[in-house]
Amino acid sequence: MKEKALSLSLGLSRDLLKELRTSYEEGLHWSRIESRKPQTLWEVEWSDIGVSLLRENLGIKPDEVVASPEKKRGTVFCKYKNPRVIGIMIDGKQETALCRESVKFGIGMPVDVRWDGARWVVVRHPRFNGKY
Repeated sequence: MKEKALSLSLGLSRDLLKELRTSYEEGLHWSRIESRKPQTLWEVEWSDIGVSLLRENLGIKPDEVVASPEKKRGTVFCKYKNPRVIGIMIDGKQETALCRESVKFGIGMPVDVRWDGARWVVVRHPRFNGKY
């Protein structure tokens, strides 16, 4: 199971999984998927033995499913100088969300976001200024 899918299924952040990975044996519990990228950027895949041991150490039962927060709808309340971040009002709270490019988002525009384990991420980007 890839580490990204594992973090979503367990409800843990990828940074926490990265820290936990150091206490497990490479090759037996987890391995890197070879690619053309530098070795530090290769994707990590957990074996079935590693996943079961990780669940056991964290106290999560195999049948227990940890539900990650579902998608939420918010509205854009501000745009920052950083083009990869926008300010969103979700349930009356001001949050920041990552996006590919904030140029086409407009103030007051409705936006669907999902929780990525550590931050909010925009689900769908507009094709035109202010329009999906």
